[in-house]
Amino acid sequence: MSKNREIFLKQHWAKYPESPRGALRFGRVYQMRVGHYNLSDWTAIEGTDHKGADILSDGDIIAILPAAQFILITPNLTSNPCFYPAETDPWALKRCWFEFQQHLRDFFKEKRFLEVKTPTLVKCPGTEPSLDVFETQFILGSKKEKFFLPTSPEIQLKKMLSEGAERIFEIASVFRNGEQTDRHRFEFTMLEWYRSYAHLTMIKHDMIELVEYISDRLKVSRPKEVLTFSVSELFKQYCDFDLKPNTSMDELKNLANKLNVDISSAKTIDDYFYLIFIDKIENKWPLDRLVFVEKYPPYQAALARMSKDGWAERFEAYWNGLELANAFHELNDPEVQRQRSQEDLEKKRLMNKAEIELDEDFFQALDRGMPPSAGISVGVERLYMAAKNIKDINQILK
Repeated sequence: MSKNREIFLKQHWAKYPESPRGALRFGRVYQMRVGHYNLSDWTAIEGTDHKGADILSDGDIIAILPAAQFILITPNLTSNPCFYPAETDPWALKRCWFEFQQHLRDFFKEKRFLEVKTPTLVKCPGTEPSLDVFETQFILGSKKEKFFLPTSPEIQLKKMLSEGAERIFEIASVFRNGEQTDRHRFEFTMLEWYRSYAHLTMIKHDMIELVEYISDRLKVSRPKEVLTFSVSELFKQYCDFDLKPNTSMDELKNLANKLNVDISSAKTIDDYFYLIFIDKIENKWPLDRLVFVEKYPPYQAALARMSKDGWAERFEAYWNGLELANAFHELNDPEVQRQRSQEDLEKKRLMNKAEIELDEDFFQALDRGMPPSAGISVGVERLYMAAKNIKDINQILK
C-alpha cells in the first residue's frame, strides 16, 4: 500500500459511506478507470487535493460525481484486484448460469406447466441402490427423528400427481454423498417435470423442444439432428451381441470378458450391464447430436413400466458427450412399486449403504390412485455444460 493511500484511508476517508445521491456512476476501479472515466487526475471529495493516481487501487468501489470528483465507498483491502476479463468474471459467469435457469422457467411457463416446490428434508430420499445419501436428525427435547436430503424430488412430485396435478415441474437442489468428479457434485440442480395421462413420446418432444429453446436463448448451435436407439440395437452394433430382456448375468459377464472390459468391481447384473455400456457403447455416436437411448432391460426398469415385449419403458438423453436426462413411463401399480422398492433396500443392505425406510405416504398416494404418467429428471448443470461446451461442473458450482 502506498504511503499516500495509507494516510488517506486513516486520516481522511469517511469509512464505508452510504451510496451518495447524484452520482454519475458506481463501479470498481481497474487501471485507474471506471468505464470510460480516467480517474488519475480526479479529486477525492474526502480531504483536499487527493488525486486518484495517489490513493486508488484496483478493486476499489467508488462513486463518480460531477466536476471530476469521486467518493471512495469501499476500498479493496486484499491483494486481489477484483477485476476479471469478461470470460472469467465470476459474477458474469454466475449471472449467465442464473439467467439460464430463468430460461428454463420461461420455457415451462410457455407450455403451461406449474412450478412447484417439494421438501428439502425428507423421510425417504430415494431408494436407488447405487446412491449414497446425506443424513441428519431433528431433535426436540427427548424426541429424535431421522431425515435425509433428497437424491431426487421424484417421490414428492408423484404424490402431487396422485392429488390431481397434471403438468408440474421443479428446479430443485438434490444431494448425493460421495460424488465429486468433473461431471458430478454432491449437491447439484435437478429439473424434473411430469405429465399426467401421457406417454414417453410427449416427454421426448418436450426434451427436444427444451434443448432447442435454450440453444436459441444462449445463442449456441442446436444439435444437428435427433437420433434414437434401443439398448438392444446398440449392443448389436457395438458389441455384436443379441441383448434380450432375459439375458442373464453370466451371459453379460462372458460378454465383458470377451470384450476385455474391466469387471473387477462388478457384483450385480446392473454392474455388468453398465460397465459394458460405458466402455463399449456410450458416446460412440456423434457428440453434436441429441441422442435418446430407450428400451432398457428389466433389471434397469427402476420406477418405469414394463412393455409387453419385456423392456423397461424409459429413455436416457445425451448431448455433447454428457448424459443429461432419465425419463420413465411411470410405474403406478402400488404392489409392484413396493416390491421394487423393497428389492432396492435389500440391495442397499448388501452393499452396506445407509439404512432408509420407505415413504408410506407415497404408497398411500399410489393406493388412492396415481394416473398413468410420464416424467423426466434432467441435470441442470449438465444441460448447461452441454450447451456451453463446459468440461468441468466446478466451473459452474464454485
